[in-house]
Amino acid sequence: MKSKLLTRITATLLLTFSISLSAQEVPVQHSEIPAAAKDFLKEHFKSPFHHAIKDVENRKISYEVVLEDNTEIEFSESGKWKEIDGKKKGIPTTFIQKQTLDYIQKTYPNEAIIKFQTKKRGYEAELSNGLELLFDAQGTFTRLD
Repeated sequence: MKSKLLTRITATLLLTFSISLSAQEVPVQHSEIPAAAKDFLKEHFKSPFHHAIKDVENRKISYEVVLEDNTEIEFSESGKWKEIDGKKKGIPTTFIQKQTLDYIQKTYPNEAIIKFQTKKRGYEAELSNGLELLFDAQGTFTRLD
């Protein structure tokens, strides 16, 4: 009985330890984020840099940058944006494809884009009214999510 309990405890501890080794979040300075990410921030966002976290999970590296206005931008290891989250407030739209932006502005003229992210086959835009719109890689609206 004791040996079964000891085996279960050991297995649980090993699993917990291996999970903690596979995901690591480390604070980084502005100078440590990829150059492409710094260029993207400078070109599209007015709010100053506040802090960044480097996330290493299963040998994949990503960066989560938080601006002073609380906007969060997730970047890949190479510095390509993956997700922009305005935390319920509008985000800049200068990086969004013209076709996508035109559709949103025409169809939902009174709504702000509060979150925009890449998906496997395109993009998802979350609007201030709670709707989530899916677009293909060319920027064409495909459906509501």
